[in-house]
Amino acid sequence: MRVLVTGMIAGLDDREYLEKVVKLCASKGLKVGVFNLLDMVTNDGRKPLEKMLGTTDYIFELTREREWIRIGYEIEKGHSENVIVRAPATIEWNRINRKCKDAKYIQQYVRPDLIVTLIDAEWLIQERLENPPKNDPFFKTIKEKNHTIYEILSWMNEEVSLSEDWAKMMGIRHIVLATKQTPESLYMLIRYPNVHTFYASYSMTHAEPAVRKQVDTVIKRLATYGVVVDPQTIEIGTHFENFRDKEAIYSFTVHRDLHWFVGKTDSTVAVHPYLERPPLSTGMMDELGHARDYHKNRYMIFPKGLSPFTSDSYIEKGRLFEDDKTFFDHMEKVEGFKALE
Repeated sequence: MRVLVTGMIAGLDDREYLEKVVKLCASKGLKVGVFNLLDMVTNDGRKPLEKMLGTTDYIFELTREREWIRIGYEIEKGHSENVIVRAPATIEWNRINRKCKDAKYIQQYVRPDLIVTLIDAEWLIQERLENPPKNDPFFKTIKEKNHTIYEILSWMNEEVSLSEDWAKMMGIRHIVLATKQTPESLYMLIRYPNVHTFYASYSMTHAEPAVRKQVDTVIKRLATYGVVVDPQTIEIGTHFENFRDKEAIYSFTVHRDLHWFVGKTDSTVAVHPYLERPPLSTGMMDELGHARDYHKNRYMIFPKGLSPFTSDSYIEKGRLFEDDKTFFDHMEKVEGFKALE
């Protein structure tokens, strides 16, 4: 499996995440080659990135093309079956979002089977941008720009959008993962080319410890069948007083969950294990509605039982369950899901 991993080049803890994934793969007998485009472009930092970004787009593109060719050559030379190639789709520099229009080179030389874009909570990214590595002129310049929450969200959105365009052009799958997802998520995408992907939908507002434990138990078992995209891996910022920041965060959260998570996974599994209050989560119902519009599989664990709205509109016939045991029995005995390695 050849996986192209995109994502912002500043503010993400992507190196640590990818290291964990590679170690996990190795522990399971899966050798994975890793290439980092910008490390190669900058010769591991010996050629300053900030100076390259100060050249013309044409020169910078030629430099990237040369390294794409080299990556493709190394992959073929090493007969690598499993590869992670880390590269940005965009670079924010001097208030301009520079698009890396490299789809032609990627398709010709790397030929990825899958594109994964890594993301994280905007406020965590902002904190990392404010505390860059020492003696790094590129990150120092990024810090001096004092990027707002809105600018960070816009950069992340551009990164996902262009990555999605690349995937559509190449006719391959595009998945968005948070760096707080377990390494098993990317491992399974590498190990199993057609692995099923689930989005876990549940109330984030009402989360008593006992109920959260029950939801987490469902997610943990569901993750034995495939990749589970869990919204709690993105911790929404709530400490911002600026109205524009709040507005941007709320809008972006809805966009992310509905279009990047629900829209890109195969199935949405809604878990609402409450017998009494609270009522059904409005966010959950919106996610199920979008899953329906995207023609995705929809399941729901709902102890209150049948409802004309849940059974006839939001949930497909035969996929509404009163408890998780009945749900998992159905998944295994009716739909044929089974635990992967």
